[in-house]
Parts: sequence; C-alpha cells; structure tokens
Amino acid sequence: MSPKIFDLEERENTKIRMLEEGFSLIKRHGMTHASVEKITKAVGLGKSTFYNFFPSKEAFVYEIIRYQRDRAKQLFIDILDGREKMSVNEAKGFLKNIIFSRDSIYRYLTTEDENKLKAALPSCGVNAEVETGVMDTLFTHMDGVRADIDYRVVANLIKIMALAMMGKDELHQDALEKTLEKIYELVFSCIFEKSG
Repeated sequence: MSPKIFDLEERENTKIRMLEEGFSLIKRHGMTHASVEKITKAVGLGKSTFYNFFPSKEAFVYEIIRYQRDRAKQLFIDILDGREKMSVNEAKGFLKNIIFSRDSIYRYLTTEDENKLKAALPSCGVNAEVETGVMDTLFTHMDGVRADIDYRVVANLIKIMALAMMGKDELHQDALEKTLEKIYELVFSCIFEKSG
C-alpha cells in the first residue's frame, strides 16, 4: 500500500486531530503509555504515518504544549475583546485556566516525562528572558497588577505548582485541590494589588 498523500488542509486537520487525541491518551494513560501506535490508531492512521508529522514522540508532546499555548493566546485575545486591559477577576480566571486547568498537559506529565522531553529536545527548556517577556506582556494587559511584581517569584510559584502536579503521588490526594487553591491565592497576592 502506498503512503497517504495529504493536501495542506488535510495535513493540518490531521495534525490537530493527532494532537487532540494524543492529549486525551496522555490524560488517560500518561506520556509513557500513550504510544505512537495508540495515537495513530485513534485517528485512523498507520503507525508509520506519525513520523511524517513528528520526528519523535517527545517532539509530538512538545507540539501539544505549543498547541495549548496558541489556544491560551487566543483565549487571552478573546477575553480582552479589543480592550486594552482585562479586569482582575478575568485575569485570575485566565491565569487559573492556563496554569493548571484540567486541560493543561502539565497536570498529566511526571518528572520522568519532563526529563525525557528535556533530554530529547534541549531547546524546549525554560528560558528566563522569554519567560519574563511573556509575563510582562500578559501583565501589561491586566488591571490591578502590583507595581513591585517580581516575575521570578511568580514563575517559581507556578513551577512549584508544576512540581506538585508531577509529584502528586507523593502528596495527600484528598487535599491536593485545596493545596493548589492556596498556592493560587499566594500567586495572585504576588501579582495583584490588595483590593479594598
């Protein structure tokens, strides 16, 4: 059987389907057990077709991360809806949505997965200058941001949340959501001025 030839629109649609189905598999089985075979089977393709889209499973997972970032950017634009700034409540909702909502891949990655991604794709690691630039752009479009905001502290708190999610098996499961809520409160107190 000859390999399937995709036109540009089919290729993009197939790629998006693979990213969405792959993320669903990661949510259910974790990165290690969301195999290339399971991903391609979920979208009705042969296993070898996967490598026409992605050079490796790690590159595929990184592409899910990028896809989620693009969706978060669009959500940000939608919330602003042409305004210069969003309200504090809108900003908090947006930040909760992008940091660790149920639809964030970081909720489902383990420390081992993170290490595999860093080993396979060294360029996907955290760049402090890029991180600060992203935060500065976001916070410029939010009301009530502290004048003395320390981006490094905010970034560290968000990373602590990520570490908590990756090591959640070591934590008290029945208190995890409440713990994350407390950390959100701390993150928000570092970002926003006290109200009233």
